[in-house]
Order: sequence, then structure tokens, then C-alpha cells
Amino acid sequence: MTFADLSSPQEFSQPRTVSRLAIASLVLSLIFCCPLTTFAGIVTGAIAVVFTTTNRTLSGRWIAILAIVISIAGTAMQVGWTFWGYNTVLMPILTGPQSALKDGEAGELSAFQSHFALTVAEGNTQEDAKSFLDDVKERYGAFTGASLDQGSTPNKMPSATQAFTADYQLDFANGKVRATCAIEIADTSGSLSMKLKSLLIHDAKLGDISFPNSETPLTNPKP
Repeated sequence: MTFADLSSPQEFSQPRTVSRLAIASLVLSLIFCCPLTTFAGIVTGAIAVVFTTTNRTLSGRWIAILAIVISIAGTAMQVGWTFWGYNTVLMPILTGPQSALKDGEAGELSAFQSHFALTVAEGNTQEDAKSFLDDVKERYGAFTGASLDQGSTPNKMPSATQAFTADYQLDFANGKVRATCAIEIADTSGSLSMKLKSLLIHDAKLGDISFPNSETPLTNPKP
């Protein structure tokens, strides 16, 4: 054996240890309940890749890469769920009949009807829709927007079997009026969406009007 053999790197190389940062990044990537943890998994994973590449005593590079991939997928999933929840659940609750009335304001009767989880037999007809929208425009002018009444809270959480009711402020060119909506979660073409069950506009002077037409106007009972 020569002196060169005794001094070779193979003889004196230190055993490699798994990077703790790589392990930490993998753990963080698996915690899907919080977007901050998956984002932290991306950051720590990237740092771990750099450390395990430049430091030959550290292993775990592929663990860090796997953690980055899982973290990116988890973050994308969380962003997607947040976007879906905001547009499909939160906004319909905050604005109530706004989208339906805007479609009605534009003269799109079919689009107006599509916002209601009702059949033709339950009063969701084009004739009734046109009559309701014409009456609303004649009374209050052009529709501009709707918002959840600050003094009102939904009387229950929405479900697929039972609607909840809430009060809204409707803004028109001729002023503001109060309305009560019944909203439920509906299964439309295999996807969940928030649908109106009924819309009642309160008018002490000219009389309440509703869609669909009902002899027993909807109210929002207070607990």
C-alpha cells in the first residue's frame, strides 16, 4: 500500500448525514391545513437543495426536491379551494341577488332564471321573471348593486337540503330598498353552487313584490 492510497479521500471521507433542513421541509410540505406551512416547505426545501449540493457531508437532496414538489402542489390546491370558496360561497352570501338582478337589468331572462334553484312548476317562468323585473325597474329605476344588510346575519348556515334567509340592501337609481333572500347550496351539473330560492323586496308604500310570486311573502325570522 502506498502513501497515496492512505491519503485518498475514500479512506478518510466522513459518513454523510441526512440534512435536517430537508427533513423539516418534507414535514412542512405534508401539513396541508395551512398555506403558510406549504410555502415554508418550498423555502426550506430550496435551501436544503443548495446545502446538500454544496456540502458533501450532507445527504437528502432528493428528499428536499420531493418536499418542494409536494409543497407546490399543496399550495396550488389551497389557493384553488380558497378561490372556489370565495367565488362560490362567500360572494353569493355577501351580495345575495346581485348577479341575478344584474342579468335581469341587462334583459337576460334565462340568465336571471338560472340563478334560482326552482323549476317552471315552482314559478320560475319567463313570464313571471319578466313581470317581476319590469315591476322592479318601473318602481326603483336601474339596479346598481346589492350587499348584505349590516344589521342582518344569515339565520343558519347553507345546506344542500334547506335554504337560509338573510336581509340585503338593494341599490337602485331611485334609492335603496331592503330585500330578503332564501339561498341554498344546489348541485348543478355535478358541481356545487349557491342558488336563490326566493327574492322578496320589502316596500311598505307600494307593496312587497317577490320572485317567484307567492301569496305568503318570505320573511327573515329573528331568533
